[in-house]
Amino acid sequence: MPTACSGKELDVPAKFCGAPVKKSTLSPLLPDGEQTKTSQSGSTATEIVCSLSVDDTQVLNSTIRTLDGPLAPEDWDTALNKYTKAKKREVSFPGTAVIGADGARITAKCQDSAGSDSLLFNIDLRGNQVEKSQAGEAKLQHFLEDYVPAMTKQLDCTT
Repeated sequence: MPTACSGKELDVPAKFCGAPVKKSTLSPLLPDGEQTKTSQSGSTATEIVCSLSVDDTQVLNSTIRTLDGPLAPEDWDTALNKYTKAKKREVSFPGTAVIGADGARITAKCQDSAGSDSLLFNIDLRGNQVEKSQAGEAKLQHFLEDYVPAMTKQLDCTT
């Protein structure tokens, strides 16, 4: 296994779920390892599920669905209870977000789109590398501020 001194770095993908992401936002969420693998299933008509694994262990999962109308209050409550240190947070794009250290639920409003009012993102971060602290929450939010707008653009739901 490579160490910080070995000079070999994990190959952080430039895209997640087909959307471009900055290495600087994704890398802090990943554990040390040798190999990354991404997978995607589903279609924009129903739901898209994307995952990222490091050395065959899933560490990041994103489920995206179209949403017409607002998310029910109980769905926000579920997210607040599900994720460590979760709370409603301000985001840089039009939408609503509950973000914790190990996951998030986000609605991103679509503009100029005939398909739906918004996209619903459910994000799960797994593994020993998850920092269940304020620093961990900040790292996940930093990634989401990059990923969600890129994904909404890819799905023709420009925020």
